[in-house]
Amino acid sequence: MLESIPIIGRLLLAENGGLTFWEALPILQSGVVASIMVALLAGYLGIYVILKRIVFVSAALSQISSLGIAFFFLGSALLGSGAASAGLLPAEEGIVNGPLLSSLFFGCVTASILAVQVGEKKLTRESILGIGYALPAGLVFLILDKLAAETHDIENILFGNVIFVPERHLWLLAGTLVGVFSIHFLLYKRFVYISFDPETAQATGSNVRLLNQLLFVTLAFTISVSIAAIGALPVFSFLVMPAASALMLTDRLKIAFSLSMIFGVLSAAIGFYLSFVYSLPTGPAMLGAAGFFLIPGILKRGLGP
Repeated sequence: MLESIPIIGRLLLAENGGLTFWEALPILQSGVVASIMVALLAGYLGIYVILKRIVFVSAALSQISSLGIAFFFLGSALLGSGAASAGLLPAEEGIVNGPLLSSLFFGCVTASILAVQVGEKKLTRESILGIGYALPAGLVFLILDKLAAETHDIENILFGNVIFVPERHLWLLAGTLVGVFSIHFLLYKRFVYISFDPETAQATGSNVRLLNQLLFVTLAFTISVSIAAIGALPVFSFLVMPAASALMLTDRLKIAFSLSMIFGVLSAAIGFYLSFVYSLPTGPAMLGAAGFFLIPGILKRGLGP
């Protein structure tokens, strides 16, 4: 049937290595499902990231979560099998493994700290974010340089070359998706209130500090779990680009949340398809697809009054 549609049929039935994407889908489905779940979650949280102007918080959390994973590999190399046999380093098997635990620890602790407004005028939160982004990035590359045996794994985590995602990561992503959406469903109005009018929320008795920390921790948890599954680059792009695309098209918050999740899911699906057909790295391909959805908003803003 698809063959009868002139251009779309040729696009959807393009082959790589003698297989179409649809014929290879049973092999690739774990990566596709993981990318779509991450895009859904990040697309939703991205609205808060853009509107609260905490893009650099998400960038710093991505780098620090990656540093947590790199530190785990470094610890494993330094301590060796003795620590593993003593149970100090969790085995790879199981839903929650060592790299993920390390990433979660680094990410959630940092998020709790960044959620608190800094009182020191000379060291603003922007300064801390700059340090929190640059220092982990440098340390990761230093660790990468010293761990030749783990270079391929760490590069995949950093740049996102997701093809096959272990089943345990799919279950963890599904649990994270349910947990984060449940928290945000129950506290939606409070999160919106403390995000955009914190002074009034404080005056009406809301615990702004606690709610803000909870919002940041859900962001950090999502970033850490997502990076362990599909890599840092696509996670950061899903946090920023779909939400920016949606907010350029509408000023209505609920529509923006919906549009951002739709753009994120479409970016993941299209990017994954293009990466298969043209043998591209998956993470950058999804980033490029997400960039396409910025065009309608840019045109609207450019042609608007």
